[in-house]
Amino acid sequence: MAANGSAGSETSLARVFWQGALTNALNPKVALFFLAFLPQFVAAESAHKTLAFLVLGLIFITSGTLWCFCIAAFAARAASRIRQSAGAVAWINRALGGLFVYLGIRVGMLEAR
Repeated sequence: MAANGSAGSETSLARVFWQGALTNALNPKVALFFLAFLPQFVAAESAHKTLAFLVLGLIFITSGTLWCFCIAAFAARAASRIRQSAGAVAWINRALGGLFVYLGIRVGMLEAR
């Protein structure tokens, strides 16, 4: 997969990983999620609230990263197997073409009302 659309230059997996990590770290929705979700798992009378938040956050990040790695590995294997089968690619193209035609008809019927 090319980084900038050209066929010659590829982006390293490490760069892709760190770019995604930085995107998530700078996303304000992630911070709001943690501020809304994690406090219910930390006791109000706890002496080490900050440490509890950090540990819970690290557990969440680690499990989420491992899950995403598993999904990416599965998707990569599935994609390579599908690409090797011309019949599978043809059926996928037909199904997606049919879906687009169906959605186009639905949109057209909405405009007619």
